[in-house]
Amino acid sequence: MGTQDDELALALAPGADETYSMIIEERPVTDDAPGLKQLLTLGLVAQNPVRPGYYIALDAQLAIGHLMAAEQAALHRTARRMADIASLDRLAAKHAEARLWGGPGSELLPTPELVSARIDESVSRATTEVLTAQPGPRKRATIQSVMERDTGLLLRGVQMRIIYHASTRANPAVKDYTEEMLASGAEIRVLHGPFPQIIIIDGREAFIRNLASKDPEDMSGWHVRDLATVTYMRESYLIGWMRAEAWEGPTTQKGWQTRRQQEILQLLAAGFELGQIGKRLSVSDRTVSSDLAAMRSALGLDTTFQLMVWYGKQPRKN
Repeated sequence: MGTQDDELALALAPGADETYSMIIEERPVTDDAPGLKQLLTLGLVAQNPVRPGYYIALDAQLAIGHLMAAEQAALHRTARRMADIASLDRLAAKHAEARLWGGPGSELLPTPELVSARIDESVSRATTEVLTAQPGPRKRATIQSVMERDTGLLLRGVQMRIIYHASTRANPAVKDYTEEMLASGAEIRVLHGPFPQIIIIDGREAFIRNLASKDPEDMSGWHVRDLATVTYMRESYLIGWMRAEAWEGPTTQKGWQTRRQQEILQLLAAGFELGQIGKRLSVSDRTVSSDLAAMRSALGLDTTFQLMVWYGKQPRKN
């Protein structure tokens, strides 16, 4: 059997029709007549055994029948071989499931809705542990939406470890969540300073922010399932866990606010306006506004008024 380039050409070459007509009319045909070699190969004509230079036209229907039979046989053979190849797929599935040094690649989830849906799906399948690092406050609606799911995991015996930023100790929504989780058996610690957001499930899959995007407003994420990568992420998480401190601790400004931010709150409480505060602290109005925004973000608050209400409820040293 020849290669694909050697396959028999079935479409008639230019001039083959005229050559075939000359043969039917019993006219002499030269060896280099257009399409003659193809007509011979297809079994449409044959050399005249008694008249050199002449050819005999054979039954075209019979030739077509032979050609169709050959192509059908080749088609059946190809279909059978393709089915045999497809049967090997079950071995590929077993290999992907069992191999140690690798796994499926990462998948980009382009919208927050897809990220949340995939996390819920994966967390619901957890059997051993769920490790979470949340560097910033989550909205109360978001926290309430996962409360039942997470308590259900703990009731099933799944270990849960959560790392929050120290500033979230003062966030009312986070405090309600942590009280429920701690009562159900979760372990919660806090870290000072920045750390990345991540969720690791059973040491086999993880979810991270799309830090590859240059858009700071991009809320897409990656679903990582490569075992080597997830194993490295889990090891890094556990290193952070060892450095973290217990959730129980002071809910005052100490530990997460800068000295200047504390002074800004004190001056606001004393009745000073933003412009006056900037002059007293020798900083720009923009710096004062940035510090206030950072504190609102850390506490999950929307307005400076809410920030001052929170500040007024904090215990003061005599």
